[in-house]
Amino acid sequence: MNEIIDRRTREYRQQQAATAAPATDLPPRSARKPFGSMTFKLDYPQREGFHRHWFNDIPGRVSRALEAGYEHVKGNDGKSVSRTVGTAEGGGALMAYLMEIPEAWYQEDMAKEQQIIDDKEAAMKRGVSPGSEGEGQYVPTQGISIRQGK
Repeated sequence: MNEIIDRRTREYRQQQAATAAPATDLPPRSARKPFGSMTFKLDYPQREGFHRHWFNDIPGRVSRALEAGYEHVKGNDGKSVSRTVGTAEGGGALMAYLMEIPEAWYQEDMAKEQQIIDDKEAAMKRGVSPGSEGEGQYVPTQGISIRQGK
C-alpha cells in the first residue's frame, strides 16, 4: 500500500513540476507599458508656443479651423494626426483631427470672445436686451447682479 502512495506522490510532484511556469528572459515589468492600461484616447504631446485642439470631422468644422489659422499636426509618418472618436451622422467612423495655432493668435481669439461676453453681461446689468432700445425693460431698484457659479 505504501508503494502505491509513494508512486502516486511521485507522479503528482512530476506533474506539478511540468506545469510550473518556465523561466524566461523577459525585460523588467517597468520597461514596458501593459496592454489595456489606462490611457487617454486623445493624449498627444504639447508643442511649445502653440495651442492644440481636436476638431471633429463634421461638415465645415475642419475647413473653418483652417480659415481661422489652425494647421494640421503631422505625425511621425507625415500624415495628419487623427483618432476615431465616435460614429458619424450617416454611419461609419467619426474622425477628429489634431490641429494647432500659435499661442499668441489663440490668446487674441479668446480675448475677442471674452469681450463679446463682457459686453453682453454689461447690457444685461443695465436691463437692456441685445437689439432693443431699452424700452419696456425692468431693472429692480437694487440693480441686476450676475454671479458666475463654480
